[in-house]
Amino acid sequence: MEFSCSRVELLEAVNAVSRAVSSKATTPVLSGIYLEALDEALRLVATDMELGIEYTIPVRTKRTGSTVVNARIFNEMARRLPEGPITFCVNGDNPALKVRYHGSELTLNTMNPQEFPLLPAILDGDRLIVNQGQFKQMTRLVAFAASSDESRPWFTGVLWDIQPEEIRWVATDTHRLALLSGQAVEMHVNQPRQVILHGKTLSDVARLLPDEEGPLQITLTRSQALLETDRLRVILRIIEGQYPKYQQVIPRDHKTRLTIPVRALAEAVDRASLASIGKEGSNIIKLSSEGNLLTIRSNSPEVGHIYEEVFVDIDGDPIPIAFNFRYLQDVLKVLDTEQVRLDLFGTLAPGLLRPVGEDHYLYLIVPVRTM
Repeated sequence: MEFSCSRVELLEAVNAVSRAVSSKATTPVLSGIYLEALDEALRLVATDMELGIEYTIPVRTKRTGSTVVNARIFNEMARRLPEGPITFCVNGDNPALKVRYHGSELTLNTMNPQEFPLLPAILDGDRLIVNQGQFKQMTRLVAFAASSDESRPWFTGVLWDIQPEEIRWVATDTHRLALLSGQAVEMHVNQPRQVILHGKTLSDVARLLPDEEGPLQITLTRSQALLETDRLRVILRIIEGQYPKYQQVIPRDHKTRLTIPVRALAEAVDRASLASIGKEGSNIIKLSSEGNLLTIRSNSPEVGHIYEEVFVDIDGDPIPIAFNFRYLQDVLKVLDTEQVRLDLFGTLAPGLLRPVGEDHYLYLIVPVRTM
């Protein structure tokens, strides 16, 4: 095996597949990255048997072949290589990988490529195509609301509720819920179905996608999902379990609607959060409204009392309510809009936040009971 490539493209590919390398490998080969030199292309693969990532980059191939290198060492090497052409070579009976650059050379130990579990070919299943920008928006607006508690795995995932007319992406940790509705570019699904995919993994995939627009092809079997572009293939396990009936927790017929500038609200909540810096901080901020003012209060024995005012438009009777400030901060960071509507249904009922003029997204927050 012998090929040459640039450091920039190599590092991009190594960083991509390294996300799937097992941190607690049951066999040594799972701690590695599989390299296969094809005609004018290098295929890199890593898997922990739950998640598999394959990334392809253009190279100048002199001899085809394959090997497996330790992922951590190879990643560190790729980061430290100089700019310019780099040549990789495995010669005959010697399995070591030689790396040559600017007259220098290093040699890396390798593992048997025949022992590496390559990603399966998924040919059958439900298929849909979404825009890569749409996928990145979905993960930005929804995935952060998923839980990090692995004891309830379905809450760590993002639900894809696939209907004939649209797809709904939903995430919740039971304290808040994010929902985004959209349409696929193409859809070949036999019947409506729900699929739960790990939220953090989807966010990782979104980071690997280029900024330019393009199609993301998705194939869904009973137990796996395949996401692929021209360069990238990702196979991940579908999380088993029954997702909660999210439609039932979304309230209707608000009593009060506040229209609030996003930037002003974000800055006010950020300052109010200072009261939680001390050991006795509770993360609670209290909201109340009067006239055209929304007031935000927080306090702690160690820090003191914080009072903020934000000018808003109010329709309905004043309803005092308390939230965990982090749940407001999280959504305000990802919104790309100038104003939001906050619908209130009662002091102890969830609040519903929507971007003004964008009915395809909503964010529900469960209030905090205070004395």
